[in-house]
Amino acid sequence: MRIPRFLKLSLALFLMVASSGVADAPAHDLAGAPLNRSEPQATGPIIADHTVVDLYDDIPQEWIDQVKKMWVSIPGESHSSGYRIGCNLLETLDPRFQVNVRESGTPEGYTDQYLRLSRASWGDVSHATGWIYSYGEEDWYTSAQAISQTKTFLTYANTHGFDLAALGFGWCWDMTWHNDAGGGIDPVYQVRWAGSSVGGPDGDLRWGLDAEDYALTGNRVSMDTYLNATEEYIALCEANHYPTVVFFTTGPVDGGSNTGERGYQRHLKHEHIRAHVRANNRVLFDYADILSWGNDGTLYTVTWRDHGGQLQTFPYIHPDNMLDLDGTYTEDGDHIGQRGAVRLAKALWWMLARIAGWDGTPADALTLHGTPADRAIHLTWQVNTTLPPTSTWRVEYYTHTTSIYTATDPLSTTRSLVLTQNVQNYQWYTVTLHAMLGSTPFLSDTVRVMPTDRFVYLPLVIRED
Repeated sequence: MRIPRFLKLSLALFLMVASSGVADAPAHDLAGAPLNRSEPQATGPIIADHTVVDLYDDIPQEWIDQVKKMWVSIPGESHSSGYRIGCNLLETLDPRFQVNVRESGTPEGYTDQYLRLSRASWGDVSHATGWIYSYGEEDWYTSAQAISQTKTFLTYANTHGFDLAALGFGWCWDMTWHNDAGGGIDPVYQVRWAGSSVGGPDGDLRWGLDAEDYALTGNRVSMDTYLNATEEYIALCEANHYPTVVFFTTGPVDGGSNTGERGYQRHLKHEHIRAHVRANNRVLFDYADILSWGNDGTLYTVTWRDHGGQLQTFPYIHPDNMLDLDGTYTEDGDHIGQRGAVRLAKALWWMLARIAGWDGTPADALTLHGTPADRAIHLTWQVNTTLPPTSTWRVEYYTHTTSIYTATDPLSTTRSLVLTQNVQNYQWYTVTLHAMLGSTPFLSDTVRVMPTDRFVYLPLVIRED
């Protein structure tokens, strides 16, 4: 008999698995409180860059639901619309990520049904009051008036029922706009600076990284001006116990004329922001890095030979991020393609979930399976994350009257255990597996299983083609 392929059914299927509907249950303690995601929380900076784009799908539903309670504003000019366009597209692609974008009027009140996203601010340097939907560098950081008005916005929002969960500046081409690379050559970086500083004390001039670059640009505005202004907003929220998390951002990496010296000095400005965030444990949405990488996992770079003769390689927008979902391109106001905008949205949801309290552990970090046997329960589990080397496993199983605890080898590679102590047939057992750090569970999953001695043996089924 020739058997080119066959279907083999298991010789021993447990009746209770087939008929009782036992399934993995969400992890809960005895009082019904969720245990799936526990302390410890991340203590370092939260950085949403290209490495988190594909992790948006790891966000547990409980933290997606927390983000849906948020109002988030990213004031800016044209490029800032990429955040909002991307979130609308992501909602269409994955309905779990519900969003409502408002482009004018009074911000929407509280809801827990969707993320509320806009670029609204209360006033700007030209308006002391009223909801404004366009914000430039002159409104965020280039003058004392800009800083004062943005503080007024934070205070107004958080004292008038508009609890603002997160706020960040949506850069446009401000780092390269208006003024081409010029002035003196920076002796450290062998580059000339570019950019716009509308509203600055010295006017709209090119600008560098810090106060020392005044000698090269004649401009007291620098990247440190942006960093210091944003730190003032963070301090205001902390001092007044406002719920707003103010986050840093990097800017665009697109623009056909921004591939040479202008593009390289823009990269240096992005690096300056990143260094500040890491040094001060802040939150960063790395717009530039997200768009420099494609969905295929490749980084796109260009080169420029600096004034010292060294060839510099630096990131530029990945061509795929200039395409729409169908492979064409239509300008819709954000100067990037829909594919790039969706990448922004995925990273934004990841960042907001982290801000809400998620520790970054994947939703399926620990998956426990339980199979009934004769006066025994066979456990197997999978881990979809890296465990701390000092972690241990703890198993808890109980009926409504009995609790039994045991532990397994934390370095076990089998990821399996058979429970037999005090296990009786035809009694439901709730089994919870904890990954522990000391006495604290940081991952948990639970199943319910009923042991049995009733088996169903099915014949071997062979199909001959």
